[in-house]
This record gives sequence, structure tokens and C-alpha cells, in this order.
Amino acid sequence: MSDESGYIQILAEARSGGQAGMGRLAALVWERLFPFVLRTIRNRDAAEDILQETLLTMLRRLNSLRDCQRFWPWIYRIAWSKVQDRLRDRHRACLRATALRRRTSGEDLLSGASDPLEAQVRAEMLQQISAAIARLNRRQRDVLELRCYDDLPYTEIAAQTRTSPEKVRIRFHRAKESLKAQLVGCA
Repeated sequence: MSDESGYIQILAEARSGGQAGMGRLAALVWERLFPFVLRTIRNRDAAEDILQETLLTMLRRLNSLRDCQRFWPWIYRIAWSKVQDRLRDRHRACLRATALRRRTSGEDLLSGASDPLEAQVRAEMLQQISAAIARLNRRQRDVLELRCYDDLPYTEIAAQTRTSPEKVRIRFHRAKESLKAQLVGCA
């Protein structure tokens, strides 16, 4: 069976609602699209997420595909759309992180204040946050910075800190809880 007729048969099986056909089609799409998405996004976790979203969209819209011969361009278009969404989200997160760094470093402190009193309140709040972050242990500070400022996924933080993603999640959660307790205590 050639590749061309093989995927069309699997596609017909999936469109008829057969679970085995859907599973085989999903595996075929994953195998073909994963290298493309990974090369584009350059992050294994993100590539897997994008492929899962692509597969879900494919399964929801499979019956709207009019021409089975156009399956691969159709599925690549769906995947490309998901990649673009992820890159757009990453860019927005980077802009937010940059803005946060500027605010916490004191830049733009007065730019958003409508009066001197508001600027003073902001300055005091930033001092309290900075002091609370400084009181965290080094590991928690590192995880907090890598996750919030650098917007890294847990797996990359784990690789940089030479620990497991589970420990990174725990440290991040504990850092947030510690900050919350400190800042609520300051209020």
C-alpha cells in the first residue's frame, strides 16, 4: 500500500468514526508534523502541546474537510496557525516580562502615577516586594526569576538548575506561597 492510498484509507476510517482509524490517523499526523513544529518552535514541550491542540482541532473538524486529497495542506495549515498563536503568546509574555522588569527596577515608576501620592505608594509597594523576594532562599529566588522573568517552562528550569521538573514546580509553588505570606503580613 502506497503512502498516498494508505493515508486516504486511514482518513476514510477516521471520518466514519472508527476509533482505530482515528488513532492511526493521529499517529500518522504526529509522526509527520512533529519534526516541522519542533524545528519551528524549538521547544519540545511547546511542540508537543501544539501537536495535541492540532490533533484535537483535526478530530473536531475532520468531517468539514471536503477533499481528502487536500488533507496534508489542511492539517499543516492548522498546525501553522497553532504555532503562530504560540509565538504570539510568547512575544506578549516577553513584553510583559520586560515591562515588569522595568517597573520593579524603578523605571516607569512615576509614568503610571496620576499624582505624587500614588507614586509614593507604588515606590513603597515595590520596596516591599523586592524585600520579600530578597528574603526567599536562593533556590526559590532562582526558580521565581526563571519562571516569571525569563518565562521558561519547568523542564528548561530543571535542566538549568540540575533538578527534576517536579522539584521545580514545588519550589515555584513554595516561593509564591512564601511571597504571599510575607506580603499579606506587610499589609
